[in-house]
Amino acid sequence: MDLETRIRLWNHSHIHIIDIRRSRMRAQEALRSYRLPSSAYIYVLFGQALIQLDEERTAASAHMLLHGGKGTVLSIVPEDDFHYYMILYKATPSLPKSRELLTLLDTSSPFQERFCMTVRSPVLLEQKLLEMDAAWHRPDSSGKLLVRASFYQFVNELLEQFEEWGALEAEAETNVALQAVRYIEEHYHEPITLELLEELLGCNSRMLLRKFRAEWNTTPIDYLIQIRLGKAKELLAGTWSAVKDIAEQVGYTDHYYFSRLFKKHTGMSPLQYRASAASGTVAEYDPSLMSRLSIAGSRLQRYIGNGINNHYQYRKRGEYTMYSKSRMSVAVLLLCFAIMLGACGGGNAGTNTNPANGGTANQSSTQAATQTPKTDASGSESRVVKHAMGEETIVGTPERVVVLTNEGTEALLSVGVKPIGAVQSWVGDPWYDHIADKMENVEILGDELQPNLEMIASLKPDLIIGNKVRQEKIYEQLKQIAPTVFSEDLAGDWKINFELYMQALNKEAEGQRLMDEFDKRVAEAKVKLADKLATKVSIVRFSASQVRIYQKQSFSGVLLQQLGFARPESQDKDSFIEVMSKETIPSMDGDVLFYFVTEQPGQNEAAKVVEEWMNDPLFQNLNVAKNNKLVQVDEAIWNTAGGYQAANLLLDEIVAYFTAEK
Repeated sequence: MDLETRIRLWNHSHIHIIDIRRSRMRAQEALRSYRLPSSAYIYVLFGQALIQLDEERTAASAHMLLHGGKGTVLSIVPEDDFHYYMILYKATPSLPKSRELLTLLDTSSPFQERFCMTVRSPVLLEQKLLEMDAAWHRPDSSGKLLVRASFYQFVNELLEQFEEWGALEAEAETNVALQAVRYIEEHYHEPITLELLEELLGCNSRMLLRKFRAEWNTTPIDYLIQIRLGKAKELLAGTWSAVKDIAEQVGYTDHYYFSRLFKKHTGMSPLQYRASAASGTVAEYDPSLMSRLSIAGSRLQRYIGNGINNHYQYRKRGEYTMYSKSRMSVAVLLLCFAIMLGACGGGNAGTNTNPANGGTANQSSTQAATQTPKTDASGSESRVVKHAMGEETIVGTPERVVVLTNEGTEALLSVGVKPIGAVQSWVGDPWYDHIADKMENVEILGDELQPNLEMIASLKPDLIIGNKVRQEKIYEQLKQIAPTVFSEDLAGDWKINFELYMQALNKEAEGQRLMDEFDKRVAEAKVKLADKLATKVSIVRFSASQVRIYQKQSFSGVLLQQLGFARPESQDKDSFIEVMSKETIPSMDGDVLFYFVTEQPGQNEAAKVVEEWMNDPLFQNLNVAKNNKLVQVDEAIWNTAGGYQAANLLLDEIVAYFTAEK
């Protein structure tokens, strides 16, 4: 059946939703010979099973979609933990019924056909399934209306995928980059982060960035910016809405940040763009007309390799040749004077290394010289720091440091280094409460995902600290500004990044002292809590979009493991997180459950999710719920801050809770 016929039949049919079911089956369970009471879509969330529709058998796995008409016999035999949606619906022709339409329905009805396909862009389909599921269980009558609306969007998305990828039976590897693009285009006005895309697409950020760049030659966040600014241009040119309202419509709650970003990419403010659009004089912005690098001045005063700060050609004073020679003459005279002084002092027997004069070469002194860090012309030591992007040579002890991660900010503050600029905290305005008093007058440089390059360059730092996962794409640009050191990852043991940052800051001794003090505190706490360590500690995060459990490679998981606490089976894994469904609520159980809530400022959607989940019968049946062992904690300390100071505060909270517990 061709696409046009499908669309026509859907348009001329009335749809009645009979049921929305989200089911979980274990390996020992089976559904056999279930006759579908109506047309049905079956969508596999995860797991594997052998599914049979009448006589056709299919090895089903995640992102597979199946369809059967009324009367089709369905059997499901899971191979492992198997989760799926079933949408039961009835389609009847709308009045008036034309003969042609009835003939089509009799000969090639899309509502009776049987097919299976692996969905290549599952994100949007799954989003609609979640919306239908939530609306179906609403107590008010509007829920059923919302279900129908989401169902039509589900079908429309499915038909678009038919058109793009051809035959229903075609199966292909999931295109993560394309899924991300389609999600961004559909949801650009909503909060979107690399972390959110990673969760929705079921892949790590490094793989997503690599595949997205290979497919589209940019990053997901840069693509999001392009889409948002494109929509903003349309609104500026076609409406008289206020800039603040337009910023909110395209996904920016801070209209000042939106205006700076808009000017960065277009060369003019939003109001200037509106005026230019009205007069028909908008020109394509090319930052190279202003500078070779959009983040640097038109002329960089580079350092000469011999150590002499030879920038006379920029000062435009005197006769250049004469000025240069006079500087060089002074340098030569000083060098000769130093040689003469050295010759006069050569008679010191303790340093005689000339065998011809009866002395022997001082081997230990020579070896020590080869191990001493190199020095530049000013006498400052230089050292090579190996990091995620290669090697970086750093001279002396940096004094003007820019830091582009939250955990990096904590590392700096722990050794008394106040950054001149930093990305804002994930929670707080703009800093976490536990560091706010130490961050007064620190320049805000955007967030970890979108640091402001122009502002970084304007601060003239002598060291930039960042992270490969967050800022790999702009590493070369950052390196043009100042020596740059990147950590490899953000998950797992935070001490690894801390050690690297101490090397870059030339604070290794201070850093090691802090690590020793922290480890001592942990050891003391372990002794103090010895009779509590068998307690199975569950960590859960609630947000508006999903619910997660946190495993051993999370920030809190690392400390719990160091202390020796037991974890529930689902969390006792060397992984970061696992996304939950209501069917998997039992795996959240433990002896105590610490949870935190990710809420957007001024909203309460996440709070509604907490209430909904905790009122679910499965949740109320948990031991932690029955025994009142549910403890809400600060997300910054337990999850997002991720650094030295948060680790100490987290240790304090764990010790306080378990010592107070009876």
